[in-house]
Amino acid sequence: MRAMWRGTISFGLVNIPVSMYKATEKQKTSFRSLHASCQQPIQYKKWCPSCHREVQQQEIIRGYEYIPGNYITMTDEDMDKLPLPTLRTIEILHFTDQESIDPIYYENAYYLGPAEFGGRSYKLLHAAMRQTGMVAVAKIAFRTSEHLAVLRLHRNCLVLNFIYYPAEIRAVREVPGLEGDGQFTESELQMAVQLINQICGVFRNDYRSNYEAALQQLIQAKIQNRAIEQPQISPVIDLMEALQQSLAAHRQPAVMVPDTPPVVFPAASMLPNGALTATSTARPRRLR
Repeated sequence: MRAMWRGTISFGLVNIPVSMYKATEKQKTSFRSLHASCQQPIQYKKWCPSCHREVQQQEIIRGYEYIPGNYITMTDEDMDKLPLPTLRTIEILHFTDQESIDPIYYENAYYLGPAEFGGRSYKLLHAAMRQTGMVAVAKIAFRTSEHLAVLRLHRNCLVLNFIYYPAEIRAVREVPGLEGDGQFTESELQMAVQLINQICGVFRNDYRSNYEAALQQLIQAKIQNRAIEQPQISPVIDLMEALQQSLAAHRQPAVMVPDTPPVVFPAASMLPNGALTATSTARPRRLR
C-alpha cells in the first residue's frame, strides 16, 4: 500500500507517528464517453479563454477570487503554512461509545499504520481502546478541508473513518411521506417480526454486487450480438399474502431430536479443546 498522509495521533501529551492508507476501493465497471457519430473517445481539454489555447496540468495553479475578477494565488507551500493544529496531526477530541454515533454520519475509511518509532505507542493505544471498548472522536486536516473523524479498531489495526459534521446531516423531517397514514394490523406486525427472525444472520465476507454481474452479462451479450433474457417481475399482491408467501419460502424443515435421558447438570467437565460438557436429554421435540 502507498501512504496517502503521514502525521501523528495526538493522544494527550503522547504523539504517535502514523501513516494513512486507503481502506476501500471501488470495483465497478467503467465506461468511456464516445462521440455518437464516429464512436471515438471524447477528449476533455482545459482551455484558457484569455490565451485562447489548451493549458497543461503543470501550468495550473490554485486561486481565490476575493472580489469579482481579482484573484490571489495559493501554492502548496502556502497551504502548508495554515495555522491549523490538525494539519499534520489527528487531534483526538474525546472518547465515546461507538453506539452513540449514528451510522448516517460515516464516510470514507482509512487504515492507520504505525510509522517509524511509533510501534510501541500505537500498540498501547490499540490495547487501551480495546480494553475500554471506546472509539475516539477526532479532527484531521486532509487535502482541502478539516474533517471530523472517528478513530476505531478493526482487528489489529486502527481505522480512521471520516464522518459528516452534524450540520451536514439533512433533517429527517424533510423526507416526504413520513407523517402520512400507514395503518397495519397486529397480525401483519407479528408476521413481519417472524419473517425478520427467520431471515436473520451474521454479516459475512462473501457479498457480491449483482449489478456488476448483470452488467458484464449484458456487455458480453452486446459483444456477441445476442439477446438477453429479462428477469420476470412478480405482480403486486396483498400485504398479508406477501408476508405469508415470504414466511413459507423461508421456513426451515422440521428436525426431530432423538430420545435422550432427562437434563442433568453435574459438575462441568472440560474436554481437551476447552469445551464444557454436561449430560442432557429431552423428550422428542420439533425444532423450527
